[in-house]
Amino acid sequence: MCLWVSLRDVSGSPSILSLLSFTPLFAAAANIFFIVLWLLNRHKKWRALISLITIIVCFPVVKPLVGFHFFGNKKLAEDVAGLKIMTWNVHLFDLGEWTRDKGAQAKILELIKKENPDILCLQEYYMDKAVNAEPYTFQIRQLGYPYFEFSEENQAPKRFMNISAGKKEVIRIGHAVFSKYPLSNARKYILGERTYNMMSVDVIIDSTRSFNLNVLHLRSVRFKDDDINYIESVKRQGAVAEESRKSKLLLFKLRDAFAERAAQANIIDSVRKETDLPRVICGDFNDVPGSYVYRKVKGGLADPFVSKGAGLGRTYRFIIPTLRIDHIFYDESFLKAESYKRADVSLSDHLPVIADFSFAGK
Repeated sequence: MCLWVSLRDVSGSPSILSLLSFTPLFAAAANIFFIVLWLLNRHKKWRALISLITIIVCFPVVKPLVGFHFFGNKKLAEDVAGLKIMTWNVHLFDLGEWTRDKGAQAKILELIKKENPDILCLQEYYMDKAVNAEPYTFQIRQLGYPYFEFSEENQAPKRFMNISAGKKEVIRIGHAVFSKYPLSNARKYILGERTYNMMSVDVIIDSTRSFNLNVLHLRSVRFKDDDINYIESVKRQGAVAEESRKSKLLLFKLRDAFAERAAQANIIDSVRKETDLPRVICGDFNDVPGSYVYRKVKGGLADPFVSKGAGLGRTYRFIIPTLRIDHIFYDESFLKAESYKRADVSLSDHLPVIADFSFAGK
């Protein structure tokens, strides 16, 4: 059966039911398997209807899981007005040298230059507290982004991430928006008791077209390297490598993170009516399609992956290949999706998500 993953406590209380948000893809695959199996059975073909009806009933949950548009993307003609949006959790520009690539920072800048989006949204971006334009803000703005906004979520000693940093060096961590179009009315919405927030800013395309851009990074599970290594060992060795206590601890981490993100999603939904402008919401949601958080934040907006994506659309590079947790949502009355892609690079723990849009209507 396809499990309906909305069975969770929307108030934000921890619930083990939230883990069901990982199951729809596997449940859909199982139902497809049984459809084929029963159709091959001469006397019990009717049983295929059970799985078929299940998939139809659960289609709103199943639809955003896999993209079938391998040839549906198209590049906008130069004479067609459009908008290219790129969102990426850059993981502090590899400040802790997690990728083991000495050239990671330069490659991130080069990829941004190559893709050349009109709107660039970065999560887990940082600036040195002493000199805010350093180390990357000035360089990115020189690529053709005269407009910039930053929303701080927290501060941390730089040595926490890189031992070679000075003892008194402090960094500011948060979301950054680089834009080729003017930005106005920047504001911050606090998402719960922790440091998480959503940055909202209005983007002025021209005298007749503007939209409200929202950038967020929702509560992560906070898996440590040891946790990820344990998961990878279980994937390789199965039950031989499994430890009951360790597995329970990971489940509790997942449960608590799901609950806090649900509360954050409710806050985001509550401020939806504070603007009359068309909305775009993007960032690192840390939650998969079909989850309560995905559906609550998305609301009546569209997901370009659904209309233009291909494959599983994985955006988090570790654990399991179904983790499409970075999203762009847009207002179909204002924009029309023309293409969607991920850049397959190992410069962060996340992959950048890039979508091209034309303007809808007149």
